[in-house]
Amino acid sequence: MKFSKLIFKNILRNKRRTLLTASSIVVSLFLIITLATILTEFSRGSSEASPLRLWTRHSVSLTFELPAAHQQRMETVPGVKSVMPFSWFGGIYKDEKNFFANFGVDAKKLRENYAELKMSDAEWQAFIGDRQGAVVGQKLVKLYGFTPGQRITLRSPIYNADMEFIIRGVVTGGDEKTLYFHHEYMTESAPVWAKDKVGNFSILANSADDVPRIAQAIDSIFLNTDAPTKTESEREFAMSFEAMMGGVKQFMYGIMGAIAFSLLLVMANTMAMTVRERTREVGMLKALGFQRGTIAGLLLGEALLVTTISALIGIGGAMILFSSIDLGLYIPNFQSFVPNATTLIAAFAISLLVGAISVSYSAFRVSGMTIAEALRSTE
Repeated sequence: MKFSKLIFKNILRNKRRTLLTASSIVVSLFLIITLATILTEFSRGSSEASPLRLWTRHSVSLTFELPAAHQQRMETVPGVKSVMPFSWFGGIYKDEKNFFANFGVDAKKLRENYAELKMSDAEWQAFIGDRQGAVVGQKLVKLYGFTPGQRITLRSPIYNADMEFIIRGVVTGGDEKTLYFHHEYMTESAPVWAKDKVGNFSILANSADDVPRIAQAIDSIFLNTDAPTKTESEREFAMSFEAMMGGVKQFMYGIMGAIAFSLLLVMANTMAMTVRERTREVGMLKALGFQRGTIAGLLLGEALLVTTISALIGIGGAMILFSSIDLGLYIPNFQSFVPNATTLIAAFAISLLVGAISVSYSAFRVSGMTIAEALRSTE
C-alpha cells in the first residue's frame, strides 16, 4: 500500500490513453454481462424447475393432443399427488403484437401444483368460483394495464375462437407474463376436433424419489394406445425446449470469448507502450535500490488498478441499467433480465485476469534488465 500513490499517479500520466483503455474495458464487460444474462435466461426453465413436477405430452410431438380421459388413469399411479390439464390456447389480445402465454388449467389444482404462484386467498377463491375467471401475471398488468374485474377477449388462431375472460386476480412468482384460465371453459368453446382433448398434463409427485417411477409407469400404461405418452421431469421437459436453440448458446459463448480476447489485446498493447516509455525510469529505480519484484509489482499494480476501476464502472452500470429497466417485460420468453451474482463475479474475475496477463510479459522483461541496459534505452 505504500506505493499506492505512485501507482495512481503513474496511470494518470497519459490521461487520454488511460481513459480510452478504461472505456474499452467498461464496454467489453457490459457486453459480456449482457450476453451471459441472456444465456442465464435461456436456461432458467431447467435451473428453476421443481423436482416434484412432471410433464406428460404426446410421444410424437407437442402439437398432438391427448384425450382428457388419460387424467383418470394417471391419478391411479402410485406416488402421484395431483394431475392437472395444461393446454396452450395461443390467444392474441387485440393485436398480433400483443402476444403472451395463456393456458387452460384446472383452477382448483393450480395453486397446489404451482406453489410459486402467489395471490391472496380472496383472489384464488374468486378465480376458482368463476367459470370465465382468469388470473394474470404481474408483468402483464404493467404491459397492458389489466385490473381485477376487467373483461378481456383473446382470439386463438389455433381453435379459431374468441373467448372472453374476467380477470379475478394478479399473481406474482413464476412466469409473470402468463394468463391462466379454466380448462373446462376452453373445452366448451373449442371446436369439435378439440373437445375433451388436453395439450399436456402437469403432474405433482409425492416425493422426488417417485418421479422416475411415475414417468415410467404412465408411459407404460398408454404405450399401445392411440395416444402414447412421453412423461419426463419438469427439468427434462424444459431442457427439451432449450435444446431447440441448437448452436445459439455455443455461438454466444464464442462471442464472449472473442470479446475477452480482444480486451486482452487492447490492455496488453496499452501496458506494453506504458512500460516501454518508462524503461529508463526502471533503470533509475534499480540504481536507487528497487528490487526486480518491487518494480514488477508496481507495473502489475497499475494494470490491476485500471482494470479494477473499469470493472466496477462496467459492472455497476450494468446492474443499475438492468435493475431500473425491466427488459424482461419486452423480451419474449424472458422472465427477467437481471444479472445474477455468478455473472457479476465472473465479469470481475475476467477483468482482473486480463489485467494480470496483459502486463506480465512486459513487466518480466523490463524488470529483468540491468541498470546499464535500462538507462541506455532510447524508447
